[in-house]
Amino acid sequence: MGWSFKWVSSLGTDFNFDFHVSFTPEEMAKKKAFYNFKMRHPEASEREGISVFTKDPKDKVFRTYSTFARGIDMMSIDYQFLDLVPKGRDEGGRGPYWVRRHDEYAR
Repeated sequence: MGWSFKWVSSLGTDFNFDFHVSFTPEEMAKKKAFYNFKMRHPEASEREGISVFTKDPKDKVFRTYSTFARGIDMMSIDYQFLDLVPKGRDEGGRGPYWVRRHDEYAR
């Protein structure tokens, strides 16, 4: 169809702090920060979030969509498959922190 999308990274910018998906050491110590449109314990210094923007003909930028936490599940094929199996994500009440890296299995 001839579509093209510009993907942009926030690496090396303040964007993640501006859009409340990165948290300062002070916020982590207080266990309270603005995330997913409310004050809460962020649980990690970096959280998940997706934002979509567009520009009008005068180069004015508009945020057209944002989603956080479980709202980004549609972007992760792993979750789509796990949600089909009998035990699902098998989080055991721990939230999305069940994933371990190969060197963390003994923990």
